[in-house]
Amino acid sequence: MAQLGADPEQLDQLAQVFTEESQKIEATISRITAQLGQTWWEGTDAVNFRDKWTSTHVPHLKQAVTALSEASAHCKQQASQQRETSAV
Repeated sequence: MAQLGADPEQLDQLAQVFTEESQKIEATISRITAQLGQTWWEGTDAVNFRDKWTSTHVPHLKQAVTALSEASAHCKQQASQQRETSAV
């Protein structure tokens, strides 16, 4: 019969990677938003670009942050369950 389960330490490491990558995206959003605010750019193209950054790109990036955070939480939960099961 095949064994089922996971290595909880590896799941914890995976969770940490998900967390770190989500933090990188958050930092990227902040850096780009700040740089965009400091960039002298006038006209319709500038307004359209800033509007698209705020209304489309930032929300999509935040969805990625949420997905990575949820994946991290799931890995942590699975690691915890694996430890409980292995302790029995």
